[in-house]
Amino acid sequence: MIRRWMLVAVLALAAGCDSGGGASSEAPAGDPLTQVRAAAAKTAGVPAHVTLSAPNVEVDGDTDPAAKVLALTATTKADGETTESKIRVVGADAWMTLGKTYLPNLDPTKFIPFPTSEFATASLVHLGDPFDPAGLKGLSAAMTSATSTGEGAFTGKLDLAEAPAGVSRGLLPATTEQLEGNGGTAQSVPYEASVDAEGYLTSLTVTLPTYASTAEFAGFGQAVKVDKPAATEVADVPDGIRSLLAG
Repeated sequence: MIRRWMLVAVLALAAGCDSGGGASSEAPAGDPLTQVRAAAAKTAGVPAHVTLSAPNVEVDGDTDPAAKVLALTATTKADGETTESKIRVVGADAWMTLGKTYLPNLDPTKFIPFPTSEFATASLVHLGDPFDPAGLKGLSAAMTSATSTGEGAFTGKLDLAEAPAGVSRGLLPATTEQLEGNGGTAQSVPYEASVDAEGYLTSLTVTLPTYASTAEFAGFGQAVKVDKPAATEVADVPDGIRSLLAG
């Protein structure tokens, strides 16, 4: 994440309602690990409002995996400055504003267009699956243990090596090397999760000794509308810059 953005001097990051939609009124049955995994899958499969946070990064927005739309706003803080960038995905098309750049003749408030397949590597959020911005599909598969600590509350461990290839990581470090550099090992990462009475995962916090990433979810099943940027909002960017961002 940090490496790609620094390549173009974009950012210098220091170092990620009511429920509805015909949901079941019962939490998933089974042992704690089965319950947490089922709750993550349920949340990942419906429209929802998502909030992601990590050191010096806050992301807030909405996603609908069935309609294949996503709108996020990412706020980063570095050296006393706050920068806001925006992400939109509509089907096979994606756009991102930089919020700040030292590149000449590029308005950082305008959207840079990408094919969604390329944008997955360009985004601040590690969008292996752009409609799963918190990485629930990969993280639930990586859960190796869970213990119930109260009503709807769980703790456990993740083995990130168990996550399928090409999934999202949300605001977690993108590689094993970065993860270990933040004081954690990929095979034994602690997490805390909350599940509501209808069986939705409402929060997931993954904690390393020097780094923590939290995802929170609400508004399950509510309609999400994302508009493509108008032509006047889109930057005319050379292919070389786009390739550098996505590289």
